[in-house]
Amino acid sequence: MTSRDIRTLYQDRYAGEKLLKVIGEAPSVKKIAGKHGVEMGGFAVHSSGRRVVVCATIDNLLKGAATQCLQNMNLALGYAEYEGIPL
Repeated sequence: MTSRDIRTLYQDRYAGEKLLKVIGEAPSVKKIAGKHGVEMGGFAVHSSGRRVVVCATIDNLLKGAATQCLQNMNLALGYAEYEGIPL
């Protein structure tokens, strides 16, 4: 498989996820700071074809803690998953 194949797998799997964006290049902290989500990209496949590298970037204070907490509470209490989360 190529890095493009891996990226396509991720894009297909996470299509429709409101807080996850799959991009081609390695994600930048500067671009995700202050946002309630995660960017994944920078896909690479080792020459042996047995290892894949995927980079992900989050704003640890938002998606890493606060947003994840809201998602979990919403689901546990029967609310819509994204209730109260600015998208």
